[in-house]
Amino acid sequence: MKKFLGKKVKVKIDRPIGSKHPDYGFYYPVNYGYIPDSITSDGEAIDAYILGVYEPIDEYIGKVIGVIHRKNDQEDKLVVASEESLYSKEEIRVLTEFQERFFDIEIFAYDYLKQSIRNTVRGIIRYKEKILVIEENDLKIGKYYYLPGGGIEFLEKSDDAIRREIKEELNCEIYEVEYKVTIENFFELEGYKCHEMCRIYELKVEDKIYKKEEIKITADIFPNVAKWVSIKEFKEGKEILYPRKLIDML
Repeated sequence: MKKFLGKKVKVKIDRPIGSKHPDYGFYYPVNYGYIPDSITSDGEAIDAYILGVYEPIDEYIGKVIGVIHRKNDQEDKLVVASEESLYSKEEIRVLTEFQERFFDIEIFAYDYLKQSIRNTVRGIIRYKEKILVIEENDLKIGKYYYLPGGGIEFLEKSDDAIRREIKEELNCEIYEVEYKVTIENFFELEGYKCHEMCRIYELKVEDKIYKKEEIKITADIFPNVAKWVSIKEFKEGKEILYPRKLIDML
């Protein structure tokens, strides 16, 4: 869920500020709702707190400025505010304590990103003169692509991480894994500077993947699509691929 920090989202408010929880009786001091068309591992929409709005609203568009990880519950929560707002972990904890006090939580906010280097794994999956990539859009740079994969968990080996991430995203097994290179990647998305160490693997996967033109991905905050894009498009600069240093390897 930490990877959602900085993303712009629309929240549908179903428990506005001042409303009462239907089961537990406490009142909401902030607006609270869900992100339409999002999906979690249990099939439900992702819930979000809205900070910085002091009257009841029906919907809100803002940036994810925090993630609340519930260690003893499956439902992590997002914290959304305006572009200009920057709440610390301590402030988020205080403002959401009315409900989060019932859980053992860990909070990630912008200060987490500022002080961390993300360790990731990505897989090159080739088919003829194409590679499998995930399409994304940024408010400033527009459409871009990146390889399937994701973050390495604490005490997880990187080759185990790539197998897990590909299973989660593409719902398939990996038959061959070959480590290629580690790229130190500096980039900016949604106006926020990021830094990651990206371990790149060459992969061969189940035959069913090569037979599909597009693959729906539901492991992210919004359902997404992986597709085959010509390597030539990236080399000629017609499409954008991250990390950029990866293009020389293709």
